[in-house]
Amino acid sequence: MSPRRAGGDKRAEVLNHVVEVLTERGYDRTRFTDVAKVAGVAVSTLQFYFGSRDDMLVEALHFSCAREVERLAAIEPDAPPWERLVALVEHSLDPRDEGFWRVLHEFWYASMHDEELRAHSEKLQRDWSRPFADAITRGAETGDFKIGDVGNMVTLVVGITDGLMLPQVLKHKYYDVDGLRKLTLDVLAKALGVR
Repeated sequence: MSPRRAGGDKRAEVLNHVVEVLTERGYDRTRFTDVAKVAGVAVSTLQFYFGSRDDMLVEALHFSCAREVERLAAIEPDAPPWERLVALVEHSLDPRDEGFWRVLHEFWYASMHDEELRAHSEKLQRDWSRPFADAITRGAETGDFKIGDVGNMVTLVVGITDGLMLPQVLKHKYYDVDGLRKLTLDVLAKALGVR
């Protein structure tokens, strides 16, 4: 999918509304009419901006993910590798950013049933993983981390943070944010050979 470029600043504003509706209604139940109502634009405007409903939803996900990747990239970029990784993990497990995680979970769900969306989800996962990969690669290069395969370690770290957000998004009562954050960091310190 190559996104259309019509709309300029208004398009970005509309994408914020798409994300809002997607978070509330879910991937399968978000329609042009829902977004048009919230955004205060005509359905024909959305069709002009995005073409199809699926293109609109995929672009909204990329838009939302790109913002989050920018936030992650700005977290302690010059800190020592372990300190940066801790900050990235803590940000990723922060319960206050539930909206982004809900959008991401909706997209994962839709991707399980659609090959094209699955390809988009792989690109998003690579983008999302990049700040973690940078910190882990730097730690391996400086000798701060004692690991064999950087790629597998990045997959593990991101998999842990992704997985721990599911019970949080679902508001499971057993979920102990602080306890799991501490346990996650303890496990990662051991896996990375950090004292």
